[in-house]
Amino acid sequence: MVYSFKIYSSLLVSLVPWFLFISLSDARPNRKPTTTLINQICSQAQNSSLCLQVLESDPRSARADLRGLGKISIDIARKDAKQTSNLIASLLKEATNSSLKGQYDVCAELYGGAIDDLNGAGQILNKKVLSPFDISTVRIKASAAFDGPVTCEDGFDEGPANEPSKLKEANKKFKDLCHIVLVIGASLKSG
Repeated sequence: MVYSFKIYSSLLVSLVPWFLFISLSDARPNRKPTTTLINQICSQAQNSSLCLQVLESDPRSARADLRGLGKISIDIARKDAKQTSNLIASLLKEATNSSLKGQYDVCAELYGGAIDDLNGAGQILNKKVLSPFDISTVRIKASAAFDGPVTCEDGFDEGPANEPSKLKEANKKFKDLCHIVLVIGASLKSG
């Protein structure tokens, strides 16, 4: 009896690593569907190379579904908007021209609104179930955030001062990041 117990226990001990290996190999994250999803999204983005770069470089993307990629893209766009807001604040401090200061104030307000819109879109995506109204609101907020840098640039086109190249580049990047959010928002389904 003791002998058969030893055989069973040694058999069990030798099988545990095998079952553990099988379990872990099945639990590996499957990157293919997410990679395919990222490629589908980025193929529709204004700047597909930036889209691929930012989504693939975020470790959360490896296991993200469409809604998860939406949250990630919102986080990335919001972080970029905060950096651009800081740039605008520094340009405002350095400005001596009153019309230029006025335009920087407008841009600062627009970026503050864009950050608020992205925060609102992110909160909606955190809901367990999305209604058609929620999806529409995400799209509207993403579109409003996208309009911020467009309006900021338009003010420089209409005014006497030229837009600094640093701000022009930052506006373009933020528009491209917001467009990723727009593409994802257009792909969301309720439920």
